[in-house]
Amino acid sequence: MRVRALLALIPLAFVLLGEGNAAADTAPPTYPIMPFQYFNGVVNGKTADATVYTVCPGPATGQTGHPAAGQTLMVIRVSPTGSTAGLGFTGSLGTSIAAAPVTSSVANTAVVFTVYYQASALPISWTVPCEGSGLIAFTPKPGSSTARTDYVAVRFINIAA
Repeated sequence: MRVRALLALIPLAFVLLGEGNAAADTAPPTYPIMPFQYFNGVVNGKTADATVYTVCPGPATGQTGHPAAGQTLMVIRVSPTGSTAGLGFTGSLGTSIAAAPVTSSVANTAVVFTVYYQASALPISWTVPCEGSGLIAFTPKPGSSTARTDYVAVRFINIAA
């Protein structure tokens, strides 16, 4: 009789174990960045019209400062269903993607991605406009004649004002 009772509990054990694993599997799997793949850059969860919060004490107009902590960058792989306009492309050589703000005055250290769907912190060390609009470039590395950078339009908003 005890054996029969234990056998009846086995399906319940699988259900309970399965529920514990379900929560751990909610993040999308990561995939290596490879040549000949289309992609989009992601800034704070958006592929366009993203907001980047900055911390710039004092007057912010025309000034540069640094991003606030707690913001993210990511690269996602996409499968074009029509036009590929507005998509990045790793080209014939790309195995990584470097993200950095497009600025004319400061060289910022890029965040380099080797896999898709893995968020990385937006560096608080970057120097960016305190307010206004700009771009963050997601550039395939190594580059090739077939590679294409994806640009995410961002709006910088100063939260220290």
